Amino acid sequence: MPVPLGTSGNFPRLGFLENMEMVRLAGNGDSDDTHHFMSRQPAWQPGAQLPWEKADDISRHKTAVYFTTRAYGGHVYIQAPLAAVKVVESEDETAKGAPNTGKFGIHTIQGVFTNPGHVDRPFIYQVSKLAAGRSFQTCLITARQPKQPSSNPLGPFPESDSKLPLGPICFSCHVTFKRPVPSFADLQLSSAQERFARILAQRKPDEWPTSPQLDIDILNDTFPNAGHGGFPIVDMYKVDMKPYNANKPIPERRELLLYKLHKPIPAEDTNSHILVHAFEADRNGLLTISNYLGWGYNLGVAASLTYTFTVHVNSEEAVMRDGWWIQEVCWPRISAGRATLESRIWSPEGKHVASGYQDGIAGPDQKRGAEKL
Repeated sequence: MPVPLGTSGNFPRLGFLENMEMVRLAGNGDSDDTHHFMSRQPAWQPGAQLPWEKADDISRHKTAVYFTTRAYGGHVYIQAPLAAVKVVESEDETAKGAPNTGKFGIHTIQGVFTNPGHVDRPFIYQVSKLAAGRSFQTCLITARQPKQPSSNPLGPFPESDSKLPLGPICFSCHVTFKRPVPSFADLQLSSAQERFARILAQRKPDEWPTSPQLDIDILNDTFPNAGHGGFPIVDMYKVDMKPYNANKPIPERRELLLYKLHKPIPAEDTNSHILVHAFEADRNGLLTISNYLGWGYNLGVAASLTYTFTVHVNSEEAVMRDGWWIQEVCWPRISAGRATLESRIWSPEGKHVASGYQDGIAGPDQKRGAEKL
């Protein structure tokens, strides 16, 4: 594998509205229940913007195997539901001039990753409506990519790319929508803000290290403090939980990620705010567990298989205004060559807004030793 060479300095970082740009495709056999869309911007490429030119030859050789040319999975994970949002909202009569409180909001995303995505070509989405009741709707979305790179691989992708022969389904998801209802009871665990108050008080949110571009020990040691790179949509910072996690069994350890929007999204666009939380929660989780298991220098594989994201509140409560949100992460089960990641999303006020539950392949490379650089 050739070693990629990033360049030091600032990288352009897109907001949600820019990064998730898509076009509705005409002439693809759309019916009332089936619709097609194409992404316009490349997905973020984890590791591509690390300062590879600063690494010596030995470091490059040892770390090149960890660099991936694959697309960040969070991109397709939220753009597929976004295509469904466009269908549901365009057909929802109450959304036309009605108060925001009555609109359909994303309730769950149940995703399955079947093939890696590429950054040099668009995703083509097919949205099929499965059921459409007055207060609950469901959609099935599949994502595929052309078998060859785009004629403009750095984006924006031309609509002509949608005419290229497509490869197999790389991602599919079932998305459910609900209208808001009153809360007759409201119970939750103690918030992350309460349980980790002493730790969080040690620094301002943006004084913690930026979330690593690829959170693997060998890369963190080779490229310390590498910054956000071109990671889009949110600013993320990782709280130092090493003292808290010391001597705890792995399932009892915690990671805290602090985040907020990189660029604003209109408050009335509640479903986009929900998708931002799901995008953030997909980052680095299965990589981080490799460090705990002692595979940070000889990780063989870490890949998501399934990812479910559930919103526990009415959609307007997921809107990101001022303040920092918290993703609390733990790994309750590791077995059969897989790791399970659980995320809780906490609002700045300490409300448990959403949860993520991800299961994926994780294992060491038995051909490589665990030596440090």
